Amino acid sequence: MCLDDKQQGMVFNIQKYSVHDGPGIRTIVFLKGCPLSCRWCSNPESQKSCAELACNPGRCIGISKCGHCLPACPHGSIVCGDDDKPRVERSQCHGCAMPCADVCPAQGLLVYGKKRDVADVLRVVEQDMAFYARSGGGLTLSGGEPLLQGGFAVAL
Repeated sequence: MCLDDKQQGMVFNIQKYSVHDGPGIRTIVFLKGCPLSCRWCSNPESQKSCAELACNPGRCIGISKCGHCLPACPHGSIVCGDDDKPRVERSQCHGCAMPCADVCPAQGLLVYGKKRDVADVLRVVEQDMAFYARSGGGLTLSGGEPLLQGGFAVAL
């Protein structure tokens, strides 16, 4: 293992078997962080460079039926909305380890962004080496703006 394998970056998604972001079959590694905040951004969850708590109300089974997220938040930033779904009080959310998302059985709460090292990301990407070789594909870095994590991007 070389030193670059330990370089870390904030990744919010790894999408396998893409045919839209370069030649051949590709794996896209989506990185967090972008200074532009474009109104038409395709990946608004990528704009902040830190991990973020997100609500997916369509997946939530309801606070009255589940409610695991409320006591899991150490800062009381998860509250029950009028629709019986969790709502995040952003002013109280400290961006901690986000245990509220860990306890959600339906992924009504989820975290966008996780620190990953180069070796970890490449293990995922290299699973599809046979597809890249046959199709002329490979790895695509997307975001956010990958150059905000230049050291990580170069190491990948």
